[in-house]
Amino acid sequence: IAAERESVNAAKRAERKQQLREKKRYEELQRLEKERQAEIRSYKGLMVSEKMTSNKQIATISKSLQELEEDFM
Repeated sequence: IAAERESVNAAKRAERKQQLREKKRYEELQRLEKERQAEIRSYKGLMVSEKMTSNKQIATISKSLQELEEDFM
């Protein structure tokens, strides 16, 4: 009877450990997905300083605002 009880307890412990591992894995996947969604919503990828131009840089090109707007369109 004691051996039978011990085997049942061992099976329950193993099942709990498996459930805990699955829960941790699920939570980690949720955290990674949340971070990925936050990255998508942020402007971090769009706001790259190498692609930005300042007003001084535009003035040195010596294009008028009209020409710049035409180029933009």
